[in-house]
Parts: sequence; C-alpha cells; structure tokens
Amino acid sequence: MDAGRLGAFIAECRREKNMTQADLAMKINVTDKAVSRWERGIGFPDINTLEPLASALGVSVLELMKSEKITSNEVTKETADGIVIDTLNAAKLQRRQERKEALGILGVTAGIVIFILFLDSMGWQMDTFLFTGVGVVFPVLCVSGFLVLLGNGIRRKMTGKPYGQTFVIALVLLLLFILFMGLFFLAGALGTGPVPD
Repeated sequence: MDAGRLGAFIAECRREKNMTQADLAMKINVTDKAVSRWERGIGFPDINTLEPLASALGVSVLELMKSEKITSNEVTKETADGIVIDTLNAAKLQRRQERKEALGILGVTAGIVIFILFLDSMGWQMDTFLFTGVGVVFPVLCVSGFLVLLGNGIRRKMTGKPYGQTFVIALVLLLLFILFMGLFFLAGALGTGPVPD
C-alpha cells in the first residue's frame, strides 16, 4: 500500500462526498490533522480505522486498500490476497515504528534522569550510589517514563497514528513501579530493608 496513492484516493473520495477533512475526521473519530496527514501521504490510517474510513467514504475496504475503485463485480483471489498482504505489511511497519519511537523516548528519559542524578551525586560512595540507582533512579525512571509515554500515546492517538504499543509500554512501567514499591515496603515491614518513617 503506497501512502501517496492512498492519500490521493482518500482526498478524491472525500471531495466526491462533499466532506471537509474535519467532517471525515468526526465521522471516524480521529482528528482533522490525522486526515490531513493521510491525504498528504505522510502516514497510513491505523488498521482499525480502515473499515469505518471505507464506510464514511462510500467505498469497500478492498477499494480503500487498493487505493482505487474496483469496477468489476468479481475480484480475483490473487488480487485480493496481494492487497491484504500489502495492508498487513503496512500495519506491521506502523507497529514497528511506534515501538521504536516509544523505546527511544524511554531511552532518552532514562538518560536524562541518570545524568541529572549522577551530577547530583558526584562524590558518593559505591553503596550510596547503588542505593540511589536502585532506590531512586529505577522508580523515577518508571514514573517519568510512564508519564512521558502516556503523553506521547495521547499525542499519537490525536494525530491518527497507532498508539496501542505506546500505552502498553507505559502501563508496564507503571506496573513495574507499583511492584517495586510493594517489594520495597514489604522488605521494610519484614525488617530486611530500609523504609522511610
């Protein structure tokens, strides 16, 4: 599936229906910026958006995936298979790009947190440094990573980009933080670890 062809097809069908980008966006529950990006060939609609998008444009999903109207009543199996495979490959590429972006943001966040804490603790001894790394850096990384990825996921959703994996990674970070804090306080309650009063 070619982003440029798909974008031109979406724009053409939208104009035939006398819809603005905002009208189309409202019908399929995305932002008009997302529709604009698709029409400019910058990105693809999320795979979950294909059916409502095709319905709003008055075309079949197969026509949308092929980026052209199908005039004959019968489509060969090979043509349909090729179109579906192209669409699935585009969806895989979207997921890969989303995961790469989410992990990149997490890496940058971790680097910044570690760098700031390192500057703050320049003269510390090894046990203090380890305690800070485990007791401060890890929880701060989890919380800040969760917040940054949550914000990025919301931004991705609003611009019509895939966002599911970003939210999953954010949720995993939140769960790791909750698990870590639970173990930390359990160790304190059992008298085997430090717990603040």
